Amino acid sequence: MQSNQQSNSPDSTTPKAIQVGHLIMASNSLGNNLDIPQRSLDAVKNSDIVIFEEDRVARQVLKTAGIHREYLKFNEHAQKDTLDEVRNALKKNQTITYMSDQGCPTIEDPGSAVLEIAYSLKSKVTVIPGPCSISAALSACPFATHGYLFAGFLPREQVDRVKKLKDLSSLRVPLVIMDTPYRLHALIDSCMDVFGKGRKVLLAIDISGEQERFICDNLENCKKLCLSMQDKLNFVLVVASS
Repeated sequence: MQSNQQSNSPDSTTPKAIQVGHLIMASNSLGNNLDIPQRSLDAVKNSDIVIFEEDRVARQVLKTAGIHREYLKFNEHAQKDTLDEVRNALKKNQTITYMSDQGCPTIEDPGSAVLEIAYSLKSKVTVIPGPCSISAALSACPFATHGYLFAGFLPREQVDRVKKLKDLSSLRVPLVIMDTPYRLHALIDSCMDVFGKGRKVLLAIDISGEQERFICDNLENCKKLCLSMQDKLNFVLVVASS
């Protein structure tokens, strides 16, 4: 007599779930390690692979997490070996954490190349939000910032930078601009050429660092203050719409 009871054994014809791994995009601090999200530190501890941009930041984060472990590097030099390891690890269903040098991943950093691989493999992607220099600078703005445009890093050459600023000026919206510390003076000069010396700006310097300072003034006065500064520090410049 044939039993009607169903077998609990797995059906050998049922396809196995595709294992595609997990990529965590983890936010870092802007300079003060007390601001690193706890979830980011947990991800650094528990992931199969961790990726940083530079050794100095990696050492700081690992020290804050209270661990010693190996890690991969991926920065503007775009180490192909790291991308190959990312692809292979995700195919093995491993968990990878990518952490930017500062703030949120992929905002003016090379993290998008890692994300592209994860999406191409249909991997799970998780974002751990945290400190962001853009929102921090906007939080210190006394003038209207709704509808702002994140312009990011402008061209290095003066002529190209001025041309880009002229194109952006036609939009008549607040602009959020970033650049390397040693180009601050040149950027302000370019802004004065396009917007005039009297245009109001917010200059956020060394956000959350020991020399943190927020300057809200016109471009001419900001230039004078910057000339008196000895250290070259990270900054965000917010240019008012009018």
